[in-house]
Amino acid sequence: MTKNEPGVKNFWNGFLAGGAVAGLVLYAFGTKNGRNGLRVLLSFSEDLDTNIHKIFSHTQPQNSKKSIKNQGSMLETVTTILDKIQYASKHA
Repeated sequence: MTKNEPGVKNFWNGFLAGGAVAGLVLYAFGTKNGRNGLRVLLSFSEDLDTNIHKIFSHTQPQNSKKSIKNQGSMLETVTTILDKIQYASKHA
């Protein structure tokens, strides 16, 4: 009996991953539906910061005094942490 070598297993994993990537590329560029999907993805990514802001603004409660207070304290906490990191990097 012979033992399986670990390189053979890695080969097949790479072969399958490459086949999956090649299939996705062929679908994306080879079909009308795939090209339309790429157009939508590209148009979404052009204004990514605005789109992300729109997505997250719908999930947060609005005009709540508690949430405004919590956002202020969270901002202070983040600012404090960033100041500590900058101080540590300058004095390291």
